[in-house]
Amino acid sequence: MIALIFVGLAIVIGFIQVKLAPTVLQNLFCEYIFDMKLAEPGEVITCRNKLLNAWRFPVAYINYIIHLPEGAEIVNGKGKAERHRLFLMPEQKFENDIRFTLPKRGVYKSGKYYLETGDFLGFNSKVISEDLKADIVIMPEKSQNEHIIKTLGGYIGDISVRRFIIEDPVLTVGFREYTGKEPMKNISWNQSAKRNELMVKNNDYTTDTNVAVVLNMQGNDKEKLEECFRISRTVCEQLEEKRIPYEFICNGDVGNCNEGYGRNHLNYIMKRLGRSNLFSYYSFDELIDRCIEKRKNNRSYIVITSGSSKNEMSCLNRLQAASDQEICVLQAGGNDNG
Repeated sequence: MIALIFVGLAIVIGFIQVKLAPTVLQNLFCEYIFDMKLAEPGEVITCRNKLLNAWRFPVAYINYIIHLPEGAEIVNGKGKAERHRLFLMPEQKFENDIRFTLPKRGVYKSGKYYLETGDFLGFNSKVISEDLKADIVIMPEKSQNEHIIKTLGGYIGDISVRRFIIEDPVLTVGFREYTGKEPMKNISWNQSAKRNELMVKNNDYTTDTNVAVVLNMQGNDKEKLEECFRISRTVCEQLEEKRIPYEFICNGDVGNCNEGYGRNHLNYIMKRLGRSNLFSYYSFDELIDRCIEKRKNNRSYIVITSGSSKNEMSCLNRLQAASDQEICVLQAGGNDNG
């Protein structure tokens, strides 16, 4: 008797599934989120996805397929797709995490999911698909060029030291007796009148040391340009570690970024590097012209170049002549410290 009841229920549910199959998909809701949209090459990214049956009836047959971005590799899995065959009761939710990696710098379209429903036997099936609407940007790797890393470390170290050598006339932290060696402009006449002797301002050290990171994208050697991107990341991260403000200036599709520092500043530049198609918009000579037009006092220049531009040395010499600090040149495949 009980067996007959179960058989009867199965027949009824099956009949409902067949008759109402066209409306089933309208009551299946897929949600997904990626735990990061900016990642390193090879870093594990998690796609958290949920599938809800909001229908008042069970859905006996669901074929749920998630295709990850082209080039993705599922951790401990095969290929770039996951398939799930499901039976969902009313208001039941299926939740799943897919962990995957992306191999190299670039923008990856986030993939697609497919939902197929039908009866127990798979007849009268209906299929819908939708793009996963979230791009993932993979930033460049860090440069592994030891010579460039060493040169950069020494140059940024000199900038850090210089911050504590140059006094900032705006930041007065006290007063001291005049020794005859200080310039007259440093004398505080108010304090001198109060103490009836000459007093000079005791200034704090400057914090306005700043850097321009100059990326030259002129050239057709894609591998060298990729190395320039790796160097750019290394430069920006080292400046961030020292909390030195920096502006990013480029003659290609990476674009420019105003002076600043901090996580948001760095991530913006990393996203632009990750999204680049290696397009150059104007020459290295014009890029140097823009640097000279925008130059600031006490500005240091770190120039990253592939070495493929015409008249590169003359361009660098022009920038050096216009700068009050020594410039640093980091070249893909080599290094010159000018």
